Amino acid sequence: MADGSGLSGEMRVIEDAERRGRGGRWPFWRPAYAHGDPLPKLTCQVSRPAYRFDEGEPLPDEYKELLIKMLRHEGERAGNKSFLGLMATCLDIAEALFPTAEAKLLKAEYLAEELKHAIMFHRIAVGLQHDFALRDVPYAHYAFHLPRETWADDAYFHFFVDLNGAFHARDWRESSYIPLAKMSATVERDELGHSEMGYHFLHEIVSDRRGRELARRLLLKWYPAALDMFGRSDSRNAPKFIQWGLKSVGNAEIRQAYKTYVDRKLVALGFEPPDERANRRFL
Repeated sequence: MADGSGLSGEMRVIEDAERRGRGGRWPFWRPAYAHGDPLPKLTCQVSRPAYRFDEGEPLPDEYKELLIKMLRHEGERAGNKSFLGLMATCLDIAEALFPTAEAKLLKAEYLAEELKHAIMFHRIAVGLQHDFALRDVPYAHYAFHLPRETWADDAYFHFFVDLNGAFHARDWRESSYIPLAKMSATVERDELGHSEMGYHFLHEIVSDRRGRELARRLLLKWYPAALDMFGRSDSRNAPKFIQWGLKSVGNAEIRQAYKTYVDRKLVALGFEPPDERANRRFL
């Protein structure tokens, strides 16, 4: 990841294209970070060994297994056919449901950044295990399979699901796996911007009575799924991730930080956050 012929060289090309192509509302992360860090700090509450591993270094078996498990759950890899399929559905939805030409263009910007992430995660996967880099891993969590039948569904998907990615990337800032720590700030920034895009769409949707009522109903569908995306609070693997320095906090702690953040955003939209235990599958 250090030399110009690897990921860093590719990223310079991508970032140059981003700088030349920015305009209008994009990128949404820029105003979000304009007045400081918008996301809460995730602080490890237990002492853990100070492991540090770089690409190409031998990894302990359990460490490598946990790291691949984490990346498998993430799914944003160029070699993951299911990720490419998910991106295709995003294009289909934008084509079928977009309310304005600007909204359609914003969705194209979103797709471009997600494909950038796919390159970044692909490079990490190749550095770990070649067969994993090319393995198709379907998205298991039900949030990815909830029907998006309206533009409000799609707005909630981005607001909640992309924000989940931003929180996990925030937790990777101190990751013991150096390649993951190096890319964490970029992924966090982009994913928060994608969430802000969804929030922007929600603002437009709730501006009239019918849209507000639709969004209020759909909140009961997306809110529990969003909280469930962090997994079980009593996960047996979470302490292992923390011990190896791959995570800073457990599922319950990061979910609570996420909930506090989204609840404040929902109140700003004029909504009362739903009961956090209602319709949940993973407590």
